[in-house]
Amino acid sequence: MKITNRLHLQERPCAPAINETNWQRAAIAVALGSVMMAGAPLSARAQGNDNGNSEKPDKLGLQIETSLDLLYDDNVFRVDDRVEKPTDDIIVTPSVQLTYAHPVGRHDVLVRAKAGYDWFVSHNERSKLRLDGEARANIRFGATCVLTPSAAYRQQRADYGDINQNTENLQRFTTLGADLSCERPGLFPVAGYEHAMTRNADRFDYADQTSDSFYAGVGYNKPSLGTITATYEHTSSDRDNLGITNRIDAYALRFQRSVSPLTQIDAQVAWLDVKGGSDVVGDYDGLGWDVKLTSAFVPRLKLAVSTKRDIVNDSLIASGFAIRSNYRVEGYYALSELTSIGLYADWERRKFRQDAALRPFNITADKNRRFGATVKRKLTDRADLALDAQHYRRRTDTSSSNYSGTQVTLSALLRF
Repeated sequence: MKITNRLHLQERPCAPAINETNWQRAAIAVALGSVMMAGAPLSARAQGNDNGNSEKPDKLGLQIETSLDLLYDDNVFRVDDRVEKPTDDIIVTPSVQLTYAHPVGRHDVLVRAKAGYDWFVSHNERSKLRLDGEARANIRFGATCVLTPSAAYRQQRADYGDINQNTENLQRFTTLGADLSCERPGLFPVAGYEHAMTRNADRFDYADQTSDSFYAGVGYNKPSLGTITATYEHTSSDRDNLGITNRIDAYALRFQRSVSPLTQIDAQVAWLDVKGGSDVVGDYDGLGWDVKLTSAFVPRLKLAVSTKRDIVNDSLIASGFAIRSNYRVEGYYALSELTSIGLYADWERRKFRQDAALRPFNITADKNRRFGATVKRKLTDRADLALDAQHYRRRTDTSSSNYSGTQVTLSALLRF
């Protein structure tokens, strides 16, 4: 569970932005395969108390990846198919990613840059460049301490479902920050800071936001018990064009444990104190959580169940903030060493706190769901194929901006 200060790729409602799933999959693969950030409870990014933060990249030097995604979407503009006929299209996205990891004594540096182009076959005017990059370092000192400064930039088209109209908006996200972890048996400290900026096209500049977030806490590790971390996090988010400042204080407790070699539990519970910045938006005081259970007790089958409640503090839906609850079930089965299949289902509900006088909007809540299946095939050590099909659906409390549709994506990845 975390306070979300910007639109996250993975955490879209039901329908992800065009080709967004595949771009995020590549970013996650780089993060997990190289420098893993430790997971503090409530920040807009992962923060520090996992052992992964002290691990060096698996592969050093320069790695080049090229990919081609072919995506068919039968409702690219997210219209209500019960009212009007949706528009379909095929989006072709060629991309290239460069990753460079280099050790410097005990330390290491990771730089990743990815560029691609979303080409709409039938609506070429929608085609746009997509950029994603990050730089990160692990600076080790003492016996177990790791300081991880990082910087990231991302540029993408906003999802039409978030805009709620057939209008283009190019979003730009910039983050700067650092995390500190000294995990070891017994007590250890964690701390971190992040400065995040979200910028939109002029028509949507009401959603421009600048956020500052810091957290600090103490953890306790015992092999027979697991890891328990208590943290306090404060986030201040300014929307200067609306004259609104949201402030969030979170008091969190996280528990991590491998129940067995095949089962892991990662659970966080927090008390959230949210100040909406105006009397109309109001405040929110209540529980938040992020709980995930992963198990592989059946050979070749991996199952995961998760639930989360958090605060979304930045959305193109003109609200002060949103209270989001999410539930997800997924399973993946290895047919062989080269081929795997998977099924997933995701349910989400958002309640919006907003001031209609500042920005007219008539939705106070929505429900989103997504069901999908995926097939992955490893062709060689350097080449992979993936096929993903999903159905998404959104329903609002006012029947405004409802939509549903289906996406099918074929992806090819080649590593050099």
